[in-house]
Amino acid sequence: MRNFVSESNLFKAMGLATVLTIMSAGRLVQAAKPLGLFLPLTFVIMTFVSGAVTAWGRYAGMPGIMTNRRTLMRGAVFAVVLSLLALPVYVFWLDLPLRNTLLSMTRSPIAELSYPSTLTGCFSLVLWSAGFQTMFLEAAPMSLFARLTRRRSIAVALCAAMRTYIAYRQITEAGITNHLPLFIFPALVSTTAGCILFARFGLVPAMLLSAGLDIHVFFLVTAGR
Repeated sequence: MRNFVSESNLFKAMGLATVLTIMSAGRLVQAAKPLGLFLPLTFVIMTFVSGAVTAWGRYAGMPGIMTNRRTLMRGAVFAVVLSLLALPVYVFWLDLPLRNTLLSMTRSPIAELSYPSTLTGCFSLVLWSAGFQTMFLEAAPMSLFARLTRRRSIAVALCAAMRTYIAYRQITEAGITNHLPLFIFPALVSTTAGCILFARFGLVPAMLLSAGLDIHVFFLVTAGR
């Protein structure tokens, strides 16, 4: 805890939180949230989340936020390869049933947030996934669990279990009853892969993977689907 509340860690966390808040702005606009309230709130939340990563990630033996060039490049390659492997799975298998399920619901904003109809919305989704989701669902809990358990494998398993539970709650509370495994399984796999990348190669490769896994939404817009 002393590392978490130290002055140097606070400044690091605030700097990272500033970048992540900017990355989240487009998504907040897309969700019709009042920026005067939600931008400061996002900054505060991301400061705490970033503090966990900057304080506990390196202490648990992980590369952390800034890594050497070789580690960064290796992680980036893995992120790109995994994103390219996932792309046809989304485009030719997952997108159609998932998007139709969301469009059949009365709560249309959920469908628009998950499958934006404009290129601007797609960019906002990618930035949100790379920033907020990566930090909140992968990097921060991975840092905390690894710090507490001192075992990366256990930390990855705990993060995957947490993400599965969150995904299940999100889709059931939204009233979705069809294709539950198709909603939950991608979240589980992407979180597991992202946590492993973060633990081995640092934050940036994990962010690249999260962004890459959302590239498929651009194909729906450009194809006019």
